[in-house]
Amino acid sequence: MTEPEARHLLRQCDGIGGLEAWIAGRPWEVVPGGWSVAGDLQGWRFRLEPVPDGIRVSAFMPGALPAVWLVRG
Repeated sequence: MTEPEARHLLRQCDGIGGLEAWIAGRPWEVVPGGWSVAGDLQGWRFRLEPVPDGIRVSAFMPGALPAVWLVRG
């Protein structure tokens, strides 16, 4: 999956209150296995990994358990 394809998929998602669209609109940095989303949202940082038929979104915040979900295409 290319970065433009991943952004399109996230923009089409009607998930957690527009979070996926917010992620799609942010700058991304290429990292091993996917992308890291620049900046944070209320302390949460995000990482994206392509998976078969979608994207795995991982959210991290110091002192909290990570949240992980799939956005399927």
